[in-house]
Amino acid sequence: MHEAVRAARALLLPPMALDTLPGLVSRNLARCPLDPCYVYAESNDVVTITHLEFGRATHRAAHLLRPNREGKDGKVVAIIAESDTMVYNAIFVGLMTANLIPFPISPRNSPPAILQLLQASSCHHIVATRVTLAPLLSRLEQHIAEADPEFTLSVDEVPSLAQLYPNLGVETPECAFQPYPEGNAHPEPDDLLMYIHSSGSTGFPKAIPWNYRMLNHVIAISTIDMRAQIQPPAAIMGLPPFHIYGIGSQLVRPLCGIHAAVFPPRAITPDALPMSASPDNVLDHARRTNSRTISTVPTFLVTWFNDPQAFEYLKQKMDSIIWGGGPLPQRIGDAYVNAGIRLINAYGTTETSGIASLSAREEDRKDWAWFRIGDRVKVRWAPQGDGTFECQVLATETYVPLVLNLPDVKGYATSDLCVNHPTKKDLWRIVGRLDDTIVHTSGEKTVPVPLENIIISSPLVKGVVVFGHERQQTGVLIELIPEEQMDVKDEAQLAELRNKIWPVIEEANAIAPGFSRIFKEMILFTSHEKPLPRAGKGTVMRKAAIKLYTPEIDALYTTAEEHAVDSIKAPTIWTTEYIQPWLMEVAAVVCNFTSISPTMDLRQQGFDSLAATVFRLHITKGLRSRKLDNAAAAIPQQLVYARPTISELSSFLEALVGGGLSQTEIDQTAPAPAEPSAPSSFTASDETVVELRSDGGVPFIVFPGVRGTLDAIIALRANFSGTIWGIQILESAPIEPFSALASFLLAKIQAKRPKGPYRLVSYSGSSVVVVAITKMLEEAGEEVLQVSFIDHFPLLWTSPGIAAALKDEGTRRAHVDALGQHIIQNVNLDPLYGPDSDLAKMFAEVLNMEDAAGGVGGSEAMAIQRRYMSVRHRTMSSLLDFLATFLPPANQDQDSGPTYAESFTHWVSKVNAPMSAITAEFGLAAKMEEDVRREWGDLGASRCLKPVTHCYLTGVGHLGVLGDRRMAAFLQQQ
Repeated sequence: MHEAVRAARALLLPPMALDTLPGLVSRNLARCPLDPCYVYAESNDVVTITHLEFGRATHRAAHLLRPNREGKDGKVVAIIAESDTMVYNAIFVGLMTANLIPFPISPRNSPPAILQLLQASSCHHIVATRVTLAPLLSRLEQHIAEADPEFTLSVDEVPSLAQLYPNLGVETPECAFQPYPEGNAHPEPDDLLMYIHSSGSTGFPKAIPWNYRMLNHVIAISTIDMRAQIQPPAAIMGLPPFHIYGIGSQLVRPLCGIHAAVFPPRAITPDALPMSASPDNVLDHARRTNSRTISTVPTFLVTWFNDPQAFEYLKQKMDSIIWGGGPLPQRIGDAYVNAGIRLINAYGTTETSGIASLSAREEDRKDWAWFRIGDRVKVRWAPQGDGTFECQVLATETYVPLVLNLPDVKGYATSDLCVNHPTKKDLWRIVGRLDDTIVHTSGEKTVPVPLENIIISSPLVKGVVVFGHERQQTGVLIELIPEEQMDVKDEAQLAELRNKIWPVIEEANAIAPGFSRIFKEMILFTSHEKPLPRAGKGTVMRKAAIKLYTPEIDALYTTAEEHAVDSIKAPTIWTTEYIQPWLMEVAAVVCNFTSISPTMDLRQQGFDSLAATVFRLHITKGLRSRKLDNAAAAIPQQLVYARPTISELSSFLEALVGGGLSQTEIDQTAPAPAEPSAPSSFTASDETVVELRSDGGVPFIVFPGVRGTLDAIIALRANFSGTIWGIQILESAPIEPFSALASFLLAKIQAKRPKGPYRLVSYSGSSVVVVAITKMLEEAGEEVLQVSFIDHFPLLWTSPGIAAALKDEGTRRAHVDALGQHIIQNVNLDPLYGPDSDLAKMFAEVLNMEDAAGGVGGSEAMAIQRRYMSVRHRTMSSLLDFLATFLPPANQDQDSGPTYAESFTHWVSKVNAPMSAITAEFGLAAKMEEDVRREWGDLGASRCLKPVTHCYLTGVGHLGVLGDRRMAAFLQQQ
């Protein structure tokens, strides 16, 4: 390019202005030398380290690390040191001041990991605390001699506190000081600035080269996003200095004007160690330095939550807590937020730095676990087909990830799996990692992080890893706090401890799909000799932990196959009278219920393939315990599917033990159905209120769709904890008029539960009857804690065209006649079922039968279906007639009174109880035209005159939503 043109373009397009850490130090020395950079508590005083003193310390470090600029620019120097924060950071910036490339390395890394990092960065020089890390350095030298004897390495002692801070806490401009000579370097955005290594959570840590472009991204976060969020000083003493979270909090942020509270220096001599961070001393020094903000990791937050005094202090004194580095259990984060503390999610990676916006919106305060992507970052969300998305960070003109690994565009695939907020589409939440997903032998997948989040919230638990890859069952490896550790070989202690930890496992199971549930036999505890391996930021290294405990895990699965629930003794007399109670008790334990029906299909009572497998193992163990080995060996693999009720199983076992079965009769097994199986069509009881699950507490009273049957809502039990009652509308019920049906159902409920409080849940077309019953309860002075609607909301009946259709009785009847086709459409749209499913074929068969309405001919199943059709027609007709009562009088002037929509909306909105609604992505909203869905995608919930908590669930349909664990978790949180 011609030089004149180049010069003219340079005037129009000035080069990117880059900040450097030595540049920030120089600016602070010139502009605000006496402002605080660090503070720490010493005795009863708070000592201030000004920008003047820290800046001079970096220059003194440069003199000591590279006297007179000897040698070449750009040499990589590793820091492996146990030093005080002020010393460590002065050395870090001092290396940059001397035009060297710093590489902070965790001293917790193994010698092979350190050598790999040194080789990857072409680093042959370390500055270290040679006395305190002598054993590590010795092992490193030995490993190098064995693994790569040609690799050269020199190790120097780090500068001391006295050398860098000769006037500790009292430095003035008059103190002796010699600036380090300036270099001539003018870095470009992509020039190498430093190396940072990843945490090693999923393997050996990796050396990540950082450039000036990324540093300026971090500086922008610290100067723009953070200043509005943080009231200094910010307590940062609990973070490691060798990860980007620590570098950003302990170094970049103070240089950008948010001074930090640190531990007082203690590594005064070569053999002295700095203060080691613990939950107790971090909180103590935060208090002594009057900090109003803390940057920390989830493990500390869990510990403080479980300490009433610590939590009370945080509640009274702390404005904000910045957290990152791992997952925080939901209920613990909720407790902090409810105590008035703002939690700021600092999501990021070593390869991308922080990418979450730290400018928190007040309306998002309770969504603390979710994050928004910052304005300077572009993300692509790659769907995984199960409602989760991989976070892929893309390159732009102003921001480029440090590692590029996408095949189609410049960007970085993080392997972090996220879900989208149900209502706030710019919020996301991490639920796991691609490389953490557990694939069972059944093909089902378990995402372990949500389960681990709940388990680690127990005050008894220090660390947890969920496992089960290429196994049928999920298991959990738990490291207890020191006070609870015991001899894991003592069976009595082990059984007692499993019982002690069981409540939090049940809490985790409540959000897990059936195939991910953890059984008591699958709890494994770590031993004293083998603590869980951890990365520098304190997170458990999953792969290393599973590898370390592979022998114990293998033995656990072997034991699980050989043993059952030892506390439930098998009968000594093998007749139905004694077998049936035993089977019911075992089945109740397997499915975590308190009661099992002996005549109802076990699959309708929550049994999936995993539960059936475990149940069979319990039966064979029981037979062997009574020396009935031949009978145990004869138990077929598909036992539960061939004889799906306790009654049938009891008769089979009596005949088997008594020798009354031929091999042909034993082998008469049915194939296991593909999961998910279609809901059964058969009524389980002739009662209106059916107890589907009993586990204490206020029952969830769940109303069915317009078919009036329990078959679909049985799926709720797989993921719920607590008590569930199902309502079914029998053919004998008084369905017309609508008020009679509501009064009848309320009377049946109050016959079983005369007084409140109540929790009412409607599914599909029962939404209006639930509103009517709620209003009757509230008018009678009863308390209704919750009114929830699953894939329907009553105000959907005010959507376009409904009012006109209600005016004509003939049109109303046409709506009733078309209902069957609407049901088929719902089934066809549902990802779990679809047009080729047995359920779709069953509906089509019933609807196409010429004699369906008359109720003659066909099988018993078809006869039952015809009765359901009769209930459906009558219920729908009654509902539409009721809705028509909200139409304005025929003689009313169009503009003189309330419209149908206004009248009905007012009636619905007068409910006093909290209301919540769930919309399924492939449910009722999916059938709407695009322009209608834009306004009615929440099924009318936003049109209510009172607030409605809304949850949008991806990847599920109108039927599949009932078995979704997210749906169960949402309802139980209301």
